[in-house]
Amino acid sequence: MLVDAELNHRINYELMLLERTKREYAMRLSLLNDCCGTILRRTRPGNSKHFYYFVKRPGSNKYSYLKKSESHLIERVREARFLEEAIRRIDRDIKLMKSLSDGFLPFDPSSISDSLPEIYRCKVPPVSELYDYEGKKWLASRLEFQKRFPENYPEKKKHTTSDGIRVKTVSEALLYERLKSAGLAIIYELPFLPSDHGPALYPDVTVLSPVDMKTEIIIEYVGRMDLFDYRGDFAKKIGRYIDSGYTPWVNLFFVFSTNDGHIDSTQITKLIADIFGVRNVLA
Repeated sequence: MLVDAELNHRINYELMLLERTKREYAMRLSLLNDCCGTILRRTRPGNSKHFYYFVKRPGSNKYSYLKKSESHLIERVREARFLEEAIRRIDRDIKLMKSLSDGFLPFDPSSISDSLPEIYRCKVPPVSELYDYEGKKWLASRLEFQKRFPENYPEKKKHTTSDGIRVKTVSEALLYERLKSAGLAIIYELPFLPSDHGPALYPDVTVLSPVDMKTEIIIEYVGRMDLFDYRGDFAKKIGRYIDSGYTPWVNLFFVFSTNDGHIDSTQITKLIADIFGVRNVLA
């Protein structure tokens, strides 16, 4: 199993930030058009306290003395030069990252097997031996951690998964089962301690990332966005995740219910394929 899709999510997120920064810088630079291309020079470079500024304007080959009444232009020229260089570097990074993103194809073991002559096709193992080993160690450690906390609303857990985990809803059970069938190391409602030192959060599912085998990916089932109080609580919860270093669609993901309040199983399958690159999950 290879989950390069997680890296692609990160690239797209960084691209969004770069493009937003470029727009803001370009808008600021447009206010400094009179300074773009202007070159500064000092008569006595170095540590001397006695010097004068000269400028060479765009389209001119000569430097002219910058009068004291024009000293405010110095910071404007400096800012314009910074913005020009920043935009140049952003353009370079955007070009490189788009090249990587456009050429990216999630690794799909199933497609490799299907492309081989029939005599060589095999059943693709869901996880590597290394991830299986690290996943078991992670599960043992995090389950011990989970025991230190009281169970979250045990009276609401009326459904049981195939491995005996009690969950609150049929949709949560379906999400759990699909992730398990993908061969992933997962824990239901593993307590998460936010950076604000407030009450612990109980993510619906926490998954060990097969990329580095140490990053914990959170997946939340969002079921009642039709309710005002639910939406408010959801927004606060996401805010606490973000304040604690999680980034939506990078290491924090969501599965939303349909209008009738049930989960769409194809949405889960697509999410698992996009995040973890696993496509041989039961539909």
